Amino acid sequence: MMPREKIPDPVPTAVGPPPPLDDDPSTKVDKLYADVVARQTALKLPAPPHSPAESCEPDCEIVQPPEKPTHTAECALGSGSTCVDACVQADAACDDAAKICTIAKELRTDAIAAGRCRDASTTCTAARPVCCGCKS
Repeated sequence: MMPREKIPDPVPTAVGPPPPLDDDPSTKVDKLYADVVARQTALKLPAPPHSPAESCEPDCEIVQPPEKPTHTAECALGSGSTCVDACVQADAACDDAAKICTIAKELRTDAIAAGRCRDASTTCTAARPVCCGCKS
């Protein structure tokens, strides 16, 4: 008779809800919105007043964020590194806002995504003069 091998301890079972998937639209909105908040801080912009939760019947109203500041004809870019950094942050905030709003349009009835779209668009608008008005 052959000796029996000891079976290793079984793999522990997960407890609690599953972690959010990276391709989950709400997770993407959360990550992009965190980027927008970080860019607000980098640009020394005040946080926009949070949009009140709205009833999305039948669908949420989704705003269209403005273009990136550096992609507009009326934006005179400064040449110093401070101005370049400000414009990179401003363009990135507007890019994040556009992505958030695109996801919010796909979700249609998600009031949180619609509110974050509005807040991110407000940040994009506020970032324009920081970039385009920079002189140093």
